[in-house]
Amino acid sequence: MNVDIQYDRRARQYTWIEPESGEVFTFPAKAKGDAYKFAVSMLDPDLYTAAQRMIARHPQLERVAWKAVELVAGGGVENYAPPKGNVLAMVDSSDGLGRYAIQVEDGYTSCQCEHFASFAAPVTDSGSRICKHIAAYHLYLLVREERY
Repeated sequence: MNVDIQYDRRARQYTWIEPESGEVFTFPAKAKGDAYKFAVSMLDPDLYTAAQRMIARHPQLERVAWKAVELVAGGGVENYAPPKGNVLAMVDSSDGLGRYAIQVEDGYTSCQCEHFASFAAPVTDSGSRICKHIAAYHLYLLVREERY
C-alpha cells in the first residue's frame, strides 16, 4: 500500500488523494501524521484498527505502533512459518538499507536493531520491550497472515 501524501508550500497544507475515488483530502501543515493515519484508515481499516488497539492497550507504544504500520503497509515483514531456527521473521529497516531478525530467545521476542539492543525501546506492562520491528511483526500476524 503506497500512501502518497504531498505538501503544498503555497497553501501550507498536506494533501492526500484517495486512489479509487480521486477524492482530495487536505490537512494542516503540522498534521502529516494525521494525514497518514487517515489514509491508512481508508486504505486498510484492519491494519488501522489493529494499531489503534495496540495503542489503547499500551499507550507508550504509540510512536512505535505507527512506525510499525508503515513497515507493514510497505510490505516490509517476511514471516517465517514455521520459524527458521529461532528466527520468526525478517523486518525491513525504516531507511530501507537493511533488515532485522525477529527472534525468540528464552521465551521472549527480540530484535537486532539498535533501539531494542540499547534498551531504548518502550516496555509494556508485562516487561516486554517492543521496537517498531517487533510491533510490525505482531501487526502483520494480526492482519496479514493467512490462516488455514
